[in-house]
Amino acid sequence: MNDPTPKAAAHAATRDRPSPIEAWPNRLDAACANLQFLHRAVVVRETGSTQDLARGRAAGDVVVAWRQTSGRGRDGRTWADTGLDGVAMTAVARVHGPWIALAAGVAAADAIERVDPSLQVGLKWPNDLMIGDRKVGGVLIEQDGDASLIGIGINIAQQSFDGDLAERATSLAQVGSRADRLAVLEALVPALDRQLARGETAALDAFRSRDMLRGRTVRICAKSAIMEGVVESIDPLVAVLIRTPEGLREVDLSTARFESFR
Repeated sequence: MNDPTPKAAAHAATRDRPSPIEAWPNRLDAACANLQFLHRAVVVRETGSTQDLARGRAAGDVVVAWRQTSGRGRDGRTWADTGLDGVAMTAVARVHGPWIALAAGVAAADAIERVDPSLQVGLKWPNDLMIGDRKVGGVLIEQDGDASLIGIGINIAQQSFDGDLAERATSLAQVGSRADRLAVLEALVPALDRQLARGETAALDAFRSRDMLRGRTVRICAKSAIMEGVVESIDPLVAVLIRTPEGLREVDLSTARFESFR
């Protein structure tokens, strides 16, 4: 299958001239052309959560919000109001399995780098997009009948963040990129379709190539126990291997939560 990714750079606007919402439906429908899983863009001016708006929609729909006011992340965490500065998208696809979150993270990282090749995006298990040590986006996967809701949020043009996000979050603008939201979405839709088509093994390999925890010292909570050590390796669907002062420890990722890393 031919690579359907549009030449996002040709459409990229600066933060001073962002693409108007009127341009989004046709441009995103064009980005969906000839894809295997994603077929139609559904663009709304404002919604609480694209995940909620996508529930019950047909497989192949890609729900995109000009503004998302009350998005959510993994484990019930809230996602800050995107204002007019972020990307909020949920794709409805008939694919299943925990590997989908990895594929979505890889696709988002690929899309950002396609729009701005000067950037390098890492992935922090299980669902964080990272530039350096700061989170620039995230992935949320939920089930809806026989379809998966693949939610992706990316910080694009925010100049600052409030509260504790100021030390943990970043945006493309804050790292010097002038990427436009629509350009990122145009790259993201076909990148996601391509990763879904490649399947689980490719998603695992691509995740490992972007894994930013390997070799880092982490503090991890597993089954109410807290340990600290250096990440030797991650099998992102199974376990993490950590070198602690007491020796190597294998931690089941289904029970693990990373508290911090350095």
